[in-house]
Amino acid sequence: MVMSSSLRWAWPSMPRRFVAHRLVFRLGERAFTIQHPNAMRVFDRAEFDAALARAVEQCGVPFQANTRVQAVEVLPSGVRLLTDQGIYEAEVLVAADGANSTIRRKLQMRSTVGIARLLRALTPLEPLQSQAWQEGAAVFDFSCVPQGIQGYMWDFPCYINGQPHMNRGIMDSRIAPETASERQHGNLKQTFLEGLDARQVDAESVQLEGHPVRWFNRDAIFSQPHVLLAGDAAGVDPLFAEGISYAMEYGWLVTQAIKHAFATQDFSFRQYKTTLLQHRMGQMLLRRGMVAKGLYPYRYPFFWTIVWALADMAAPPLQRRFGAALALLPE
Repeated sequence: MVMSSSLRWAWPSMPRRFVAHRLVFRLGERAFTIQHPNAMRVFDRAEFDAALARAVEQCGVPFQANTRVQAVEVLPSGVRLLTDQGIYEAEVLVAADGANSTIRRKLQMRSTVGIARLLRALTPLEPLQSQAWQEGAAVFDFSCVPQGIQGYMWDFPCYINGQPHMNRGIMDSRIAPETASERQHGNLKQTFLEGLDARQVDAESVQLEGHPVRWFNRDAIFSQPHVLLAGDAAGVDPLFAEGISYAMEYGWLVTQAIKHAFATQDFSFRQYKTTLLQHRMGQMLLRRGMVAKGLYPYRYPFFWTIVWALADMAAPPLQRRFGAALALLPE
């Protein structure tokens, strides 16, 4: 549900969103806060997707919803899709169909290990009684890492159907295989329920939702002739499991690749992976992957305790630099 402040998009009608100006990073008893205007915009994903679909339609692009892909065939001249709504043929297929990409699976494009697990719960809130809402704060709590969860818990104010809510969740990146880590993986659901209890949330009164997220892996396959992967289907943020802002970046890169293909009549897309890895988006995803691999296995707890202590005591400008250096500050 998160889109970072680096994005600029010309919306016909901007979906309602909560804007966070304070980012709080916790690890146990330590915490530091980064003041960053428009650091994050938190959307209701359903409203965001609907607004994006309207924007596409208003640009004159045909939009076919509620269509299930049954088979994919790559031809010398393009791609043929067999769906429950008929057969479609195109010179280029962009697979932006999520972490469990049907296109990736049906074309047997190597995915490598890299699926994070997420749980979340939405609870109504009264803005006047919520400190986070009043302060415009979003909380990233890494205190579950010592419990064997390779991720963090979050508390993000948001709007759901126009009403104020708190979006609470937990992510386990599983970025370090259990055999390569000295720590056993924690119980995601149990840890989340304990976290909800600590926040005075009655777990029995909320509905838990599960979601997969594919994180960016330089060893994955991102394209083949006439086919490009984008967004979660290709891989997104391994540190925060944030995908919306990166999906928009993928959109620009895919557009450039398609324009070049039609200009040169070369639909091999051989350079697409190189472009991803060299682009600032790919560089940030790789950097966040390095931070995740260093933090989430928690092999050096003393080091991270010192890091958080120094960040806690630092002046605001240094805190912002610290957050940016460790890729903890959303761009």
